[in-house]
Amino acid sequence: MRAANSLLSAIVAGDKVPLVQLVELRLTSTVYLTNAGHAVSWDGHTWASMGLGRIEPVDDVVGELKSMAFILPAVNPSQLSLALTEPVEGKVMRVYDAFIDQASGVVGHVELVFAGTLNVPSIDDGPTAAVSVTAEHRGVTAVRSKPTRYTDDDQRRRYPGDTSLDFDPATDAAPIAWPKASFFRQ
Repeated sequence: MRAANSLLSAIVAGDKVPLVQLVELRLTSTVYLTNAGHAVSWDGHTWASMGLGRIEPVDDVVGELKSMAFILPAVNPSQLSLALTEPVEGKVMRVYDAFIDQASGVVGHVELVFAGTLNVPSIDDGPTAAVSVTAEHRGVTAVRSKPTRYTDDDQRRRYPGDTSLDFDPATDAAPIAWPKASFFRQ
C-alpha cells in the first residue's frame, strides 16, 4: 500500500481543506490566474489573484460535454487591452482544483478539472469593466465531424506513399459522354 501525504489523509478523513481554482490561459504569453485572495505558487509559476472573479462550477455529466465560463470583474487597463487585442478564440484553457495544505499554506494536491478552447470574450463596459469568457470542452473538437474527400491528397495524408489515387485530374474531371438510347436501337 502506498503511503499518502498528510493533505490527502485529511481529505479522506473528511477534514475541511481549503480549495482554490487555478486558471491557465495559453494566449500569446501564458496567463496564470487564481480565485484565491492572494497569489499562489505552483508548478514553477505564480498564479495571480483575479480579484473577486467568478468561475462557473464544473459539472461532470455522463454523455455531455459542457462548456464553462468565467468572469474577470473590474479589470485593469492592461487586462482590458489584452482582451481587446489578443486573438483569444481557439486558445487552450485549463482549470485546476488546488488543495491548500493548512499547516504550510502551500499547494499540496492539484487535479485538472476542465480543459478546453476559449471562445471570443465579451466585455461589459461601465464604471468597472468586466470581461466574460466561455470555453468549449476539449472533447467537443473530438466529436466534431472532420470532412474528408476521396482525393489523392486525403489518401496520401492518411496513407503516405499510397499512389492508388494518383492519376491525371483532368481525366478525372472530364465529362463522360454516354450515347443516346437511339444509338442502341439500330
